[in-house]
Amino acid sequence: MSMAKLLLLVSLLTVIVEMNKAFAIPALQIYIEGAIYNPNDETWLITKPEFTLWVIGNVQQFGTIYDVKLAAAVKSNELGTITLTPTTTSLVPDPSLPPTPIYTENFPSPDGAIPIMHGGRPLPPHGIYGPGVKFYEWSLGNFTLTDSPIGDFIGHFPTEFPKWGQINAYIVTVSGFSWVHFDAYGYIVKRNPGNRPVFAPFSHDAEYTPEPSFLILVLAGGAILLQMRKRHFKA
Repeated sequence: MSMAKLLLLVSLLTVIVEMNKAFAIPALQIYIEGAIYNPNDETWLITKPEFTLWVIGNVQQFGTIYDVKLAAAVKSNELGTITLTPTTTSLVPDPSLPPTPIYTENFPSPDGAIPIMHGGRPLPPHGIYGPGVKFYEWSLGNFTLTDSPIGDFIGHFPTEFPKWGQINAYIVTVSGFSWVHFDAYGYIVKRNPGNRPVFAPFSHDAEYTPEPSFLILVLAGGAILLQMRKRHFKA
């Protein structure tokens, strides 16, 4: 193979890899500023009762994301409050203040209920929803903007931002609950098959837990997992 053909092949492979990175960005994601990513269950974790949570929409790739909702799962036997105050973030360009979230009839839901997405499809429980758990739900409206750079918020804060979309940032204040799990969902419109529900993948969701000891266990587990992977690659 000539050098010219080899360079062309390398260039094409580079383009394909970059395209795959861009297309890997989900329609919806959740991120919490200052959170630590738990590699065991692939969730962003925060221990402070007040934090800034983002709901991120990949509008450039998927078009308008309609009727976006945010659910906060809690233990049914606990009483507390969760408030969302619209804000913006300084970590990336975010020129648009989101509207005030609107409570749905699930504020809270009955015990054991599961969030229902567009078309009546239930959100997969993913080990969160079921007996002993209820959830609070807000309507965030439609995501239509492409005014913020976005990347793939999995494992760490992105180092690349290949797409443009909408970031709705909220100051979340939690009181009384020992655990809160966040999910986001909505729907997009495609010619075939039409309206399609989308949700933040369970590798892109977030939790609040006030237990520092739990966070230490998460960090220790992540370190052990990383060490095992290193040993595997050396073998």
